[in-house]
Amino acid sequence: MNTLLYRMPIMQTALLQQPFRLFFLGASLFASLGMLLWATFLHLGLLPASSLSPLLWHGHEMLFGFAGALVAGFLLTAVANWTGQATTTPLTLTLLIAIWLLARLGFLMPDTLPLALTATVDCAFFPLLAVIVARPIVRARNYRNLFVVGLVVAFALADLLFFLGDTGVINLAPTRTLFWMIDLLTVLMLAIGGRVIPFFTGRRLPTVQVYRNAWLDRSVNGGAALLVLLDIVTPGGALLGAMSMAIAALALCRLIGWRPWQTVREPMLWILHLGYLWLSAGLTLRGIALLGGPLREITALHAITVGALGSLAIGMMLRVSQGHTGRVITAGPVMATVFLLVSVATALRLTELSGMLPLAGTLWAVAFATLFFKLLPIQFGPPRM
Repeated sequence: MNTLLYRMPIMQTALLQQPFRLFFLGASLFASLGMLLWATFLHLGLLPASSLSPLLWHGHEMLFGFAGALVAGFLLTAVANWTGQATTTPLTLTLLIAIWLLARLGFLMPDTLPLALTATVDCAFFPLLAVIVARPIVRARNYRNLFVVGLVVAFALADLLFFLGDTGVINLAPTRTLFWMIDLLTVLMLAIGGRVIPFFTGRRLPTVQVYRNAWLDRSVNGGAALLVLLDIVTPGGALLGAMSMAIAALALCRLIGWRPWQTVREPMLWILHLGYLWLSAGLTLRGIALLGGPLREITALHAITVGALGSLAIGMMLRVSQGHTGRVITAGPVMATVFLLVSVATALRLTELSGMLPLAGTLWAVAFATLFFKLLPIQFGPPRM
């Protein structure tokens, strides 16, 4: 039976041969359409019927939907590189994509798919991803990268707690789980960014002396993990604010060592450095908010979700897609402008001005729609050797 499935034409398409292809298309398209729906709601008060409240739908779908597809496409590709083993087959990739897509549609079709069913499907995504990612890591004894499996398991737990809190099964505000998911994504971005950004910079600009320090790396990554625990134990406290600002300072020192000012002529590099800078800025703003500053914590966190996640996502999806299909890794004037749109959208969102929120959402949507159409011929086309 499996042999017959693999012989089917659909299983032999390029889309199912490399996991980033479908996931990056899905992530970029959903980032655009999902944000357009949210901008429409903010401007006109209209949002398609959903089994979740508008605010929870927006938060969940951007963090668990968009970021979920992004993380899946990246980790399935990265783990294959780390271990030298394929992470998916066409069959397992199809199953994973189908679960992700059904959940996204299910929340917008409450009359067809009740929340209990959609939530069950959605909660199956991260556990399955964790198993698929863990197998080659364990087989190859690549234990240093097992932390990514732990993070995916934590994503799964946060997703489950979100629905248990939303439905009243447990006494937990579902918005808290969204904050925890941001914490976990921050850990992932700090850790993976700390690996790939200096590596890509040094390889592209060999004359630039990129500084790395093992103690600094461990301090940033360990501090980010501690931040997750503090947010669970003492949410909104001064200790969390102080720790957030300390990690921000360490992350900024780390970034300075990578010589970001040397990348101004290389859009495919500076977008990653800019994304990491937004990480430091977001942690700083969060700390200020928690220590009594004028900005609300939820607003400050958008520097991480919109600025850092958006910038790193748009840069890495294009880089991985070009590099793993044998294309030249490059961004012309159009894509460089698109990269900047994400930061403009972030700045507008941080103003907290109601008139700026729909514009911020629209700019984000335009940026990721442009990325989608840029990726389309790459993902559907054969590799170029």
